[in-house]
Amino acid sequence: MIHHLTKILYIQLISFGDVIVSTAIIKKLKEKYPNSQIDYYTSSPCKELLENNPCINKIYTERFPPTNVDQYDVVFRPYRCLQMSGGWHLNNKHFMDLYAEACGVNLQGDYFTYFYNIAEKNIISGKYILIQCKTNDDTKDWGRFSEFVKLINNKLKIKVYQIGGKNDPIIEGAENLLGKTSWSVTAKLIKEAITTICLDSAVQHLAGAINAPYIALYGAKEPILVNSGGMNEEMGQHQIRVIPNDLNGCEKACYLAVCSNTKGKCINNINPEDILTLIDRRLS
Repeated sequence: MIHHLTKILYIQLISFGDVIVSTAIIKKLKEKYPNSQIDYYTSSPCKELLENNPCINKIYTERFPPTNVDQYDVVFRPYRCLQMSGGWHLNNKHFMDLYAEACGVNLQGDYFTYFYNIAEKNIISGKYILIQCKTNDDTKDWGRFSEFVKLINNKLKIKVYQIGGKNDPIIEGAENLLGKTSWSVTAKLIKEAITTICLDSAVQHLAGAINAPYIALYGAKEPILVNSGGMNEEMGQHQIRVIPNDLNGCEKACYLAVCSNTKGKCINNINPEDILTLIDRRLS
């Protein structure tokens, strides 16, 4: 019997982390609808994150958008439904589960993301640590990266390289790679690094997608609701989430983009010495 080919369009415009996260949803959609064609509409800077994904038939961008949306049996755009709405976190569900439910699939606790475009060669030789220190929300940014890099330089004598956008603040003592690497090269850097110190960002989701070690720092958001990767025994001890012991009087994570606490951002209560200890364990 010949079955109808289910044509699906998934839409996620620029938000690098959410594009990476969507790969988990795409995989579940392909499993649910094996006789399907899944096309993806995203922003041009995000296209590289999706290339070579075996579950995706065609990638559209704003330069060449899909010309006939009526050809699709269903169009999914979960970010528009959820992240653009306030209070999405109040039901205490992982945000990837919310995306999946909006698309009619169940992740069943599988928060792995997928990336199939790792560069063949590394632009760095020798041992090194990566740092990524800027997000779109001020509350998620750790203000103690300079202290941390000084500790690494003084105590471990290991090279530190900074990755991220070209407009990110430059951290003294780290080799500057800001805006100089594609996503495929960034993935290779992350894969070969001792570890990557990152925030709640696309870099964390990318590291999870390639099963690479990372230490992710959280404050305004709880990692149990927003992280990805690190769900198997092999990588669980190397993909680490760090939260502050003191929330500066707040009862719980606020999920706000801007902190209004007069005592300052809780993420800054994470001690650089504690991160150094985690790296020592990784090296031992």
